[in-house]
Amino acid sequence: MTFRQIMNDSLPTNSTREVTDSQRNLSFIAANVFLVVIIVFAVFGNTLVCLACVMSKRMQSFTSAFIISLAATDILVGAISMPVWLSVNLTGKPDYVNFPTFYNAWLCFDIVCGTASIMNLVFISIDRFLAVNHPLRYPIIVTRNRIAIGIAFIWIYSVTIAAINPLKWPGYPLFVSLASFFVPLLIMVLAYSRIFHVALTHARSIRRVHPGQSIKHRRVAENFHRDVKAARTLSIVIGAFVACWCPFFVITLVFTYCKTCKVPSDVLAMIKWLHYGNSALNPIIYSCLNRNFRAAVKDVLRRISVNRGMTHAHSVTSRHAIISVNNGPNAHDHRLSWISQQGDGFRKTTTALPEVQK
Repeated sequence: MTFRQIMNDSLPTNSTREVTDSQRNLSFIAANVFLVVIIVFAVFGNTLVCLACVMSKRMQSFTSAFIISLAATDILVGAISMPVWLSVNLTGKPDYVNFPTFYNAWLCFDIVCGTASIMNLVFISIDRFLAVNHPLRYPIIVTRNRIAIGIAFIWIYSVTIAAINPLKWPGYPLFVSLASFFVPLLIMVLAYSRIFHVALTHARSIRRVHPGQSIKHRRVAENFHRDVKAARTLSIVIGAFVACWCPFFVITLVFTYCKTCKVPSDVLAMIKWLHYGNSALNPIIYSCLNRNFRAAVKDVLRRISVNRGMTHAHSVTSRHAIISVNNGPNAHDHRLSWISQQGDGFRKTTTALPEVQK
């Protein structure tokens, strides 16, 4: 059984679609409502991640570049892959029989996004490994150009893995499982194991840092403690990724090498929902476990709220001023009064801005 056939078996067929239409059962409605919720969370949550990393100074670091790349991948999944899957659930289309080109393109896009997600996590784990194990050499090893090369490699690697799928190579299921999941997972486990080993070794030395000691010593300890907390958060992200993606790759290998094994189509569909759900989990994990990220998100939401309030107030003031100028008996006096009010309002707004941004 090829990788395309495995994916095709996880899609609802036209016959099952007709049965679902006739029954209108609660599980069908709940499943698609759940998928819509995942789409909203994936797009909105990961958009907030990107805005937080770009707009907040506390989130601007080399690691944030990989987090933005990971969030961009999840946005693509939520904006393209999942709506197509929702259409398949609701209408039975597109399918491989009637839309072979579109179906294969969607399947390859799924592989690109899945591979890019885990490769971003691999590079994040390597970045945290270097920051914790080589803190003094980290600024020399990790540079802006190398970060750009790493992100370019992630996407080129992912596209290359997906481009092999249309060739219908019999060994592709094993190849993609190793290249896109098991080998990268091994790298991440090794990197984070080393990080936690170093964290346990230095835990006592961090506790010994007192206010009376040198500022440089305290700063190194604080940075180390921050890196360990970031590593812990990202390890939970990886754990969620494994829980969401591992069943899919295991089923892929089972279908490939066990010819007599059969898995119900409902189970296959649930596995598909599970790995799509990972795109909505990462922002939730960030916001729950990372204090800096929570603060950055609040800053972004506050700025959006302030800008929207200022825009709304300006439009309302302008509209009332135009009406009074056009309809008032003393148009010239009204115009001068309105200009004066606008100047006073601008000065008040400018004075209040620093307090809002704090």
